[in-house]
Amino acid sequence: MRLLRVYGRAIRLLGPDARLGALLALGNIALAGAQFAEPILFGRIINALAGSQAGAETSLTALVPLLAIWAGFGLFSIVAGVLVSLHADRLSHRRRLGVLADYFEHVLQLPLSFHGETHSG
Repeated sequence: MRLLRVYGRAIRLLGPDARLGALLALGNIALAGAQFAEPILFGRIINALAGSQAGAETSLTALVPLLAIWAGFGLFSIVAGVLVSLHADRLSHRRRLGVLADYFEHVLQLPLSFHGETHSG
């Protein structure tokens, strides 16, 4: 239960960037799906090549679509990984600055007696 409260608080701290956070989460899910699909496609390519050595002819026209899809998933994984990590880093930095500014503003709004009674060290 305590872990769920931490996640809820983190999502609330996203504030105006909650939409970007949701898009980054969906991008990560798509990236995970591509990471699972890539070895499956590679296995199909290997099976097609192994089948051609066993005596069954595999034409290049049957192999090219598999190679193109496999390369596409590989490129998607690279590009999506870079974009998701870049925007996640920017989001975390922007929200860190926002939260620190909100906290600093909160501290300045406290009464002077609080600052006189409470020590920072």
